[in-house]
Amino acid sequence: MPITRKTPFELSKLTIDRSPQTKAVELSANYTSILIVTLLSTSLYFVGQTLFFPTSAAEIINHLETDNKRVNESVNVDIKQHFPTTHDVNTAEPINNSVLDASGHVVARRIATVSSRVTGKLNRLNIEEGQTVSKSEILAELDDKQASISYQLALAELSAKQAGFDEFTLLFKQQNQRFKRDQTLASKKLISEQLLEDSAFKNAQLAIQIRHKKAMVDSAKQRVELAQYQLNQHKIRAPFDGVVISKNAQVGELISAGSSGGGFIRTGVGTIVDMSSLEIEVEVGESYINRVYPGQKVFARLDAYPQWSISSEVVAVIPTADRQKASIKVRVKLLTADPRILPDMGVKVSFMKNDQHSLDVFPSSSNNHVDIAAL
Repeated sequence: MPITRKTPFELSKLTIDRSPQTKAVELSANYTSILIVTLLSTSLYFVGQTLFFPTSAAEIINHLETDNKRVNESVNVDIKQHFPTTHDVNTAEPINNSVLDASGHVVARRIATVSSRVTGKLNRLNIEEGQTVSKSEILAELDDKQASISYQLALAELSAKQAGFDEFTLLFKQQNQRFKRDQTLASKKLISEQLLEDSAFKNAQLAIQIRHKKAMVDSAKQRVELAQYQLNQHKIRAPFDGVVISKNAQVGELISAGSSGGGFIRTGVGTIVDMSSLEIEVEVGESYINRVYPGQKVFARLDAYPQWSISSEVVAVIPTADRQKASIKVRVKLLTADPRILPDMGVKVSFMKNDQHSLDVFPSSSNNHVDIAAL
């Protein structure tokens, strides 16, 4: 169906709009401003992160190392508070002044395995490892029933011998008075010479019997002392002041001073060490023994406490050599007593140079320092 228009087009009325497009320009300017503000904000954010919150790998590692260092310092402070390291006044001298380094062990000069002189069953044990004991303190007790009976028998025998001696003493006193009366009567010719001789003989006989009874009493006293000694041996006592380092028996076991005889009899109840007798034993090679002399200053470092220098000195150089090891034993005295020093601990020692002995002891050489431990 055709479309019909009531009014025709008038070309003369058509015009072109040439006014500027202000609205589009304003819109573009707004977008540009937002973009610039966004870029500035992003730049400021990254700059702030770089300045105040470093996130690079190197900076993270530095932060971690700093934290670890702080933790280690705090741990070291705690260790020093709980285990203070004691340094002697003389430890300020550098260890580099040593002429010989060697390794050795801490040994005890006084150490004893405590046992009994008699064989018996252990009834009581009063020691534990690490316990401090005093001299003559009772460490253990054995069954002493038989020894107690023997002691009582010895006392009874002594009492009987003493009674016999007292009886003959009384008889001798009476006979002596009678002999004196007979001498008076004989001087007045009132009795015969035979009666006087019989009285003198009786008096001498009683004197001899009294000496015999006196000897028997002394013998009985000795047997009592022996029985008392054997009874006392059933109590095992500490031979000196020290610390118990091992407990070798239990209640109910047999204790003897002899061999164990197959393992059924113990030869000791425990081992005691005198901690005041600790010293260091070092094996020094024959080639370097000329660098060591008695009285030489030594610094010792325990393997358990390598940062702790202990002032020491050489006590003696044992005048014999070990043919197999080609070494000579050297005794080093510890000048510091400390509960951290224990028997059989490993120790490294540095023998210090003494200018007074350097010309006589050390041969001419450009380098006199030798590390035996390294060899």
